[in-house]
Amino acid sequence: MPELKDIAIVTGAASGMGEAAARILLDDGWTVLQCDLRKVAVNHDPKNSRGRTEVLTADISDPDFGRTLLAALSGRRIGALIHCAGLSPTMATQERILEVNLAATMRLVNTVRPHMAQGGCAVLFSSSGAHILGSSLDEQINQIRTPESVSSLLTLTTDSGSAYTISKRAVKLLVEREAPAFGANGARIVSLSPGVIDTPMGRKEMEQHPIMHKMVELTPLPRAAKPEEIAAVAAFLCSPTAGFITGTDILVDGGKIAVLVGAARQDNLVS
Repeated sequence: MPELKDIAIVTGAASGMGEAAARILLDDGWTVLQCDLRKVAVNHDPKNSRGRTEVLTADISDPDFGRTLLAALSGRRIGALIHCAGLSPTMATQERILEVNLAATMRLVNTVRPHMAQGGCAVLFSSSGAHILGSSLDEQINQIRTPESVSSLLTLTTDSGSAYTISKRAVKLLVEREAPAFGANGARIVSLSPGVIDTPMGRKEMEQHPIMHKMVELTPLPRAAKPEEIAAVAAFLCSPTAGFITGTDILVDGGKIAVLVGAARQDNLVS
């Protein structure tokens, strides 16, 4: 299992799920390297927290981010990675969404893989939207094996929303492909697919897309998730208790996909 002398990395740590994940890991006693494009506030009270904060202000989509990250590690092994940084559909163009959500994620995985601690875990964020998309494009998406080839997925997109969904489906598939390589190093890799989350990003998406309110209302738990609820699952996946979970995706969506799958089955029975 990873030891607390190993370091934990949280990307997107300035707000939302990343901030919540960093707090949980700090409370668990980790030294947490909090990475974000924006300056990260120290996320704990040194008198009350067992952990220690380090900060890396950098852009994960910068091709040199991997070298910058390794310099910040100073030779320490990675016991946990919670990769929250990403762009939602209203935040950027199709090209930028694919670059940040997928190409940068692939480069990050390539960077951390040989530096994972025995028993360590990398948690990448997919989305419940990746489940809604389904497997229809998996063959084309699985052909993307390098960050440089990610831009070819633009031919599958129609707008920033479809680029986001495809990027998150690709993250889910990336985890499946990477599990054997991580396992060879005694480490694990998992994706986590949230539904709607009550973060600044999530609220902005709901303002732009009112249909999201309806989708939330129809779920078994008719509300948006708290960031802490998602972060707690990510932290659990990085713990020894989850030591036999790898190469898979964990849905934390309030039951949204269960409802959609049930509705689809009912439609098939009726038709």
